[in-house]
Amino acid sequence: MKKLVSILLLAVICFTFFACDGKDGDLGKQTTVNKDNGYTLVQEVKPFKFSAEEDELESIKGIRTEGFKVSKDNPKGSIKTKDDVIEIARGEASAEYNQIQVYYDRTTGIWKTVFSVTTEATAEDGTVTRDSVVKETVYVDEDGYTLLAFKQ
Repeated sequence: MKKLVSILLLAVICFTFFACDGKDGDLGKQTTVNKDNGYTLVQEVKPFKFSAEEDELESIKGIRTEGFKVSKDNPKGSIKTKDDVIEIARGEASAEYNQIQVYYDRTTGIWKTVFSVTTEATAEDGTVTRDSVVKETVYVDEDGYTLLAFKQ
């Protein structure tokens, strides 16, 4: 009987470890409460792999790697939520935008914020077309300083 209970307990522990394993770099959904109206907003942080983008980043002309408002000399502090990252990235962004997407690489602790402009046009037949143009991308370290930024 003790062996059976031990085996069942071991099986439950193993199942728990496998069930808790999330996608690499995925923070899942985070909730934010709007202080003005009390509504809860669910925001999704998408995963990405910084290592997969490093080679492409090196070839981008006009990429900024210094002169940021939030730097190693002036860090914001540990980043815990999507809103912390957006606040830092907005300070570094110079382009106008109406859409923000946030990504996180859990293995390197790097956040990626993409600012874009999305426009809608309605044709005479009533069909709506949406066009999105990426304006600027900002990478922020989990310690709260900007690593690099560039405009498209």
